[in-house]
Amino acid sequence: MQVKSAALGMMLTVGLLVGSLTAPGIAAQENAKETTLPRSFQDARLGMTLSELITIVPEAAKRVSLHRRDQAQRTVVIPSKDRFIQRVEYRFYNDRLRELAIQYNFDKVTGGYQGLRERLKESYGKPFVEDQKEDYERGLDVISVNKTIWKDGATMSSLVDEHNVLEDRRALTLIITDVNLQQAFEQDQEHRRRQRELSIPIPLPDHSVQKRQAAISGSEHARNGHTRG
Repeated sequence: MQVKSAALGMMLTVGLLVGSLTAPGIAAQENAKETTLPRSFQDARLGMTLSELITIVPEAAKRVSLHRRDQAQRTVVIPSKDRFIQRVEYRFYNDRLRELAIQYNFDKVTGGYQGLRERLKESYGKPFVEDQKEDYERGLDVISVNKTIWKDGATMSSLVDEHNVLEDRRALTLIITDVNLQQAFEQDQEHRRRQRELSIPIPLPDHSVQKRQAAISGSEHARNGHTRG
């Protein structure tokens, strides 16, 4: 009886220890789960058509600003009535909303880029890339860019702080992108670029001359081999 009691006590002790060891692991796994990123803003959602956007934002019908005739690359720019937001860009590919770009009024956002980044981290979790810095020249301007990126299986969110160094102007933009539509868009852009490249006229080799030269070379090689034999 005493042996059974001792064995039972040992089993209970081991069970408690295992429970105490596995519970933190489970919690860590739950914390490590990816947060699903947002795919909509003010009722506009990634993947919707231009006609669907117009039902939500009627003025979009008059503001197709870029590539008006090319449905693959249409962009709609809408000035915002929200005091925190300067404008919203709706970027389409093949009549599907592939990207939403929300440009904020920098001086209205508490803490600027850093403040908004921390707010987004609270909602989106740990970034895929944080504070990626790059500098480049745009015409006579020098642009310094600071970027933080979040990703999940379907969506990418990018917070971009663009600083015009010479004019000391800032642009703070949150870009929400459909990953699959963006990939298709980039492949289409590369195909178009290649087609334009191939359309530039250049002198091309005369393949008939190449074939004759190859035939002559082959005959000479065979003749020389026969002579040596």
